[in-house]
Amino acid sequence: MPIVEHENLPNKPLVEAILEIKWGQPNEPDSAYPVMVGRLYERVRDKYPAIEDLPITQIPPNMTVHVVRHRFRAADGQWPLVQIGPGVVALNDTENYTWPDFRARAMELHPQVKESHPNPGALQITSLKLQYIDAVEFDYNKADVRQFLKDKMHIALSVPNVLFEGKPITDQPTNTVVVLEFATGEPRGRAQLRVSTGKKNDMPAIVWHTSLWSDQGDAARAWADLEPWLEGAHSILHHWFFALIQGDLLEEFSRE
Repeated sequence: MPIVEHENLPNKPLVEAILEIKWGQPNEPDSAYPVMVGRLYERVRDKYPAIEDLPITQIPPNMTVHVVRHRFRAADGQWPLVQIGPGVVALNDTENYTWPDFRARAMELHPQVKESHPNPGALQITSLKLQYIDAVEFDYNKADVRQFLKDKMHIALSVPNVLFEGKPITDQPTNTVVVLEFATGEPRGRAQLRVSTGKKNDMPAIVWHTSLWSDQGDAARAWADLEPWLEGAHSILHHWFFALIQGDLLEEFSRE
């Protein structure tokens, strides 16, 4: 059965789209970080003028490597936004996301990050990740999540019935987490599918993360020429999304 893909769905289940860039190692604080915050803001403030300092700023930066501390938003409380912390920058968007807009913002951010570091030679990129978080409301407390995954997302989960025979235990899961990871060839890295029970708008939901990341040498090479990596990662994750929702969910998400 051919997979039907669309550029944008009117009722998409997207919670968040994220591009994450990391440099250095978790145990190696970047001494240039305080300077870089101001220099990056100077370069992005035309599009992201609203500054939001996160509570974690009360902790010294050298204790929060690869954890974001500041957000630069399009407007107060609005998306998209750029985040920065010691050794990490991220671009985030939510329900107004479209790929052409996100890609353009990512490519604009690429040189801005490079130019913001006072010592470009120390900006050794060690991880690049593109990630999508989607969710659909489903009360897994009243219905079997395994049946939903099989019928709606084409994911079959099963455990032997003998686990429940003669024991005081129900055979319906109250919590579910499934993680599958696969090597990718172009771009070189790993792609991951994570499906779990969770919340959407404070209601029980099925949440799925699709992500592709490259690390170490693969990340450094990708950072040197970001656009092919970005296009390749998006192509894989875009295909995964539509492969998972073919059928009833695609029809639901296509409604105006």
